Amino acid sequence: MDDGMVVVGVDGGEPSLLAARWAAAEAVRRGVPLRVLLTYHWRVPLTAFEPAGEFAEAAQWFADRSVTQVARQVSAAEPEADVRPLALPGHPAEMLLQAGDDAGLLVVGTRGRHAATGAVLGSVSQQVAVHASCPVAVVRGRADPAGDVLVGVDGSGPSGLALVLAFGEARQRGCGLTAVRVVESPLVPPPVGAPPVLYDAAEVQRVLAEQAVAQVAEAGRRCPDVRWECHGVHGDAADVLVERSQRAQLVVVGSRGHGGFTGLLLGSVGLRLLHRAHCPVLIAHARRGAQEPEEPS
Repeated sequence: MDDGMVVVGVDGGEPSLLAARWAAAEAVRRGVPLRVLLTYHWRVPLTAFEPAGEFAEAAQWFADRSVTQVARQVSAAEPEADVRPLALPGHPAEMLLQAGDDAGLLVVGTRGRHAATGAVLGSVSQQVAVHASCPVAVVRGRADPAGDVLVGVDGSGPSGLALVLAFGEARQRGCGLTAVRVVESPLVPPPVGAPPVLYDAAEVQRVLAEQAVAQVAEAGRRCPDVRWECHGVHGDAADVLVERSQRAQLVVVGSRGHGGFTGLLLGSVGLRLLHRAHCPVLIAHARRGAQEPEEPS
């Protein structure tokens, strides 16, 4: 586990306050400080100029006051947390991504105060979830401590990273880990005009499930005190994880899996979980320049 501080982005809206309280509990578990970061950017009306002088001072005063209020609420909810408020001018997504360079975890809410009515995930949260250089938690759904840590595995390097992160989270939370290997059908669509590929679906599921068990067992050696189980199931990966997230306290996924294109930063499963999961979602990003776990042979 990275021992850098936890950083949560806030804007005064209710989703960000929920995220801040969740982040405070996470910081206490990790034994690190919590940085409550509020960023702002505004211009003088009808001009292209940034505020200066008294305008800039007033903007900073208001931002400092707002983030201090949030910090007080977080401290009241989590007295053991070392809460450090900070307000800075700049674009929220850019500033959070910069903060993530030195953080152990970035935390965001599902949407910001100015998100469109009905929006499930705000643009800032999605940008941070996709582009961060450290793990990102999107706090949504139930944010209570009930259930195990749920993790999706598919044998890829990113899912191996997710497993390592998930075991660490389970150990810190004192709960178990449930790994799920979903087998989708058809495994590979045949080329246009080619005859369908015939295979024994039950046998394929059995083999992939065995591989997943071996992958989970290998990752679990680092946390021998964490109980774990691994299930091989048939269906759509995102649908299966969303359904099982109803009984989990956290769901962990890799930044992309076997189905992702080279260079894709967040796979379709991860994106769908950000919009539909019933509990917070943790995206396992590797540090830039760090090697992802190798895929099992």
